[in-house]
Amino acid sequence: MGWVSVRRWFLAATGALILGGCATGPAPTRTSESGLSAGNMHLSARMSNSVFLQPVAPAERVVFIQGHNTSSAQGLHLQRIIMHELLDKGYRLTDNPARAHYMLLYNIRYVGAETRRDTATGALIGGWGGAIYGASVGNGNQALGGGLIGLGVGALVGSMFQHRHYMMVVDVQLEERQRGTYTSLDTATSEGTATTLRAEHSGIKNWMIYRDRIVAEASGLNLHFGYAEPALTREIGQELGGIF
Repeated sequence: MGWVSVRRWFLAATGALILGGCATGPAPTRTSESGLSAGNMHLSARMSNSVFLQPVAPAERVVFIQGHNTSSAQGLHLQRIIMHELLDKGYRLTDNPARAHYMLLYNIRYVGAETRRDTATGALIGGWGGAIYGASVGNGNQALGGGLIGLGVGALVGSMFQHRHYMMVVDVQLEERQRGTYTSLDTATSEGTATTLRAEHSGIKNWMIYRDRIVAEASGLNLHFGYAEPALTREIGQELGGIF
């Protein structure tokens, strides 16, 4: 096989990989660094526990929302998405907790790359308020396409095509007004190896309290964080809206 034939074969193979990576998702866009911003992207969202709210009359479908973001990714629009989801379902929003039948409180814990230490599975197992790290699930940045025409070409293709994983971890506390209930809160936090601090709170009357964690994942070929972040935010917002 001559050099011209090898070159043509290599270009054809590379083109096939590009087309294959974009077949199930939006067209990739260029970034200021280099390469593709996004190929095909897979999205998923999971909750650590299921939450079932009691049905109420339309007049009582009033929700108070309060969100916090202690992650390194700021400027997210999660609350806006949640509000849109609830309004579409006929709920009303209030800025006065005393008028609310439901109170939705959340904190964005982590937004960024999924690593061997920080995994979506580990975050989900950690549960509300727990750690966001866990055992590796083999989601490290894995190069694709080694051994096309020797080691050199394989390394080149591997640097061009990487499967990247990002995740968003959100802790949620949902409160539902219910007469005759008495909820006692008990929170355990870790202070280091084999050390746990347990805080006991006084009971809360006439409110049912649910605590949950939602983890959203985005993965794709050469997926750029700037493309994955709004998709993750939208997944979390829709998941929260789906509780109601």
